[in-house]
Order: sequence, then structure tokens, then C-alpha cells
Amino acid sequence: MLSIIVCSKDKILAPALATNIASTVGVEYELVAVDNSDSKYSIYEAYNKGLESSKYPYLCFVHEDVFFHSNNWGKKVISHLDTPNV
Repeated sequence: MLSIIVCSKDKILAPALATNIASTVGVEYELVAVDNSDSKYSIYEAYNKGLESSKYPYLCFVHEDVFFHSNNWGKKVISHLDTPNV
């Protein structure tokens, strides 16, 4: 249900971020990591590249240095995005 798109400066997305998302998101999700270790893309280009690869209707663009503290935050994001005019 939720595509989480991350632009990464490293070739491999930090395992700590992937583990943190898995333990807190609370919804079906996919993690779309865009390798930008060679600074090939601007952040906008990287996020658009991630968007092209995503499969779910709800999108969450996240920096790789984020750490989620709230459980079930994915449900809250989807609920907010379902609000009319958002």
C-alpha cells in the first residue's frame, strides 16, 4: 500500500533504516532505494526515478538519515493522504 522512496548516498541502503521502517511502518510497503552514491542525480531526479519504480498508490519520500519513533506511522500517512484535498 505504501511505497517508501529513499535517495541513498551509499550503494547499499543502511540496514538500520530498513530495519527501523520494517518494525514501525505497520502497513504493507515496499522500500525503493535509489543509489545516488556517484551523485548522478539531483534529489528531485532521484525521487522521480524512485517514483517510476514504485508500485503502490501511496508515496512517502524519505531521506536516508531519518529514524521513525512512532509505531504504525504508515497507517497515519495513508489516513492523512486519504483526506479530501490533500
